[in-house]
Amino acid sequence: MLYSPRIKNPHVKHSELENPRTDRGHLGSHGSLIGVIATRVPPKLNPVQTPTSPLFITQTPKAMSSRSIFVILLIGLIASFVYERINLIQTFYQNAPSRITKVNNIGKYEVKFQDQIRSCEDVLLIEKHHLAILACDPGRERHNTVMGIFAGNLTNNAELWAYDYTVTDGTDAESLKRIKLAGFPHASDFHTLGMAFDLETSNLFVVSHAVAGSRIELFNLDIGSLTASYIQTIQHPLINAPNSIASVNGHEFYVTNDHYITKKQSLLLSNLETYLGPPTGTVVHVNLKASDLDVRVVAWVPFANGIEILNSSTVAVASSSRAAIYMFNTSDATKFKETSRIKLPFLPDNLSGSGDKLMIAGHGNMPALAKFTQSRRFCNDPFEYERADPTMKESCVKLQAISWVSEWSESEGLKHLYVDTEYPSSSTAVKDAGKGVGIISGLYAKGILIWRDEK
Repeated sequence: MLYSPRIKNPHVKHSELENPRTDRGHLGSHGSLIGVIATRVPPKLNPVQTPTSPLFITQTPKAMSSRSIFVILLIGLIASFVYERINLIQTFYQNAPSRITKVNNIGKYEVKFQDQIRSCEDVLLIEKHHLAILACDPGRERHNTVMGIFAGNLTNNAELWAYDYTVTDGTDAESLKRIKLAGFPHASDFHTLGMAFDLETSNLFVVSHAVAGSRIELFNLDIGSLTASYIQTIQHPLINAPNSIASVNGHEFYVTNDHYITKKQSLLLSNLETYLGPPTGTVVHVNLKASDLDVRVVAWVPFANGIEILNSSTVAVASSSRAAIYMFNTSDATKFKETSRIKLPFLPDNLSGSGDKLMIAGHGNMPALAKFTQSRRFCNDPFEYERADPTMKESCVKLQAISWVSEWSESEGLKHLYVDTEYPSSSTAVKDAGKGVGIISGLYAKGILIWRDEK
């Protein structure tokens, strides 16, 4: 709508505007002069309400209505954004190491093998053989593609270990043994994350964030000799940031991609993806039996992390940036339909099944974990420690990373098992319910935590 610069004031007659009238006054009772030179002056328009003023134009009912709708929509979007991320936001304050409420519902425990293994991101159980397979990478202190650590001078590589958790009276050497990697061409560029094992074929899938590019390494594991024989390397554009794996069978599996934009591509954009939590992480179905590698995206999840197949029709996926577990119905292996979410007071990492329970390990506070992560290469390397400044040396003593382990079942809901900083940065929790043995591994922890149910 166009407005004329000559706007008539609705409260003043047109004739009065054109010909202002002056009235003669008269003398009041006390000699006061009343009405002398009483000129009727047209009311002045407020400067901010002049016809050419933007504010004047927006005061029309139509414009006011449009602005109100915009404000309401904006408030709604902000409220929705905050509501979806309220669990994550709360962890920044409530779960700071100085405020955390510690929990111990596992009873007595011990931390073993601190001088032999560290930074074991994932652990899986082969209950038939009472073995825990550990993927431990001390090189993560200098190379972590998920957390954005690219320090260079990478000399340590990952190793696979087998821990017999039924050995309680023997030496550490009897219970913990290194798995030999036979015929593996990438042993000098091996940096593990998630693993999955198929009992029927003995195929072992291992995520590796190699410097040369992230991939999945496939081995065949001989339990008797503890030898993992290399089969093949799996790489694909849709497997750009692999994190966790769940095997369907010996040639078929799901793998999560935690980010769309990796830290290697852009530290800023990847961090925005982490904290804003858009649904840009993926769950990918991979079939190796097809003539060509069959890879397809089956779900989009914000910061897709741990994954566990609960039964023939249900898959659970951890969303680290939404502090939640997403439940999917999978009537078909390549079709996921979200059915529910389990909200958590911490950031979930890896998942595992134990009887009718879903074991969830994760991190209480992301800023604390980030600081802890940045310091490890100085704290665990004597050469780097000597070169470090006093502030960094002090941080090796003071910095803490919260471990948070819980279990969930449909019948009992969520129960917190272990919340503490003594054993830091929990990434995986597994439990052999039959033996009553539980194990926690830590992203940047020395050794593994073991507890045994009291009989």
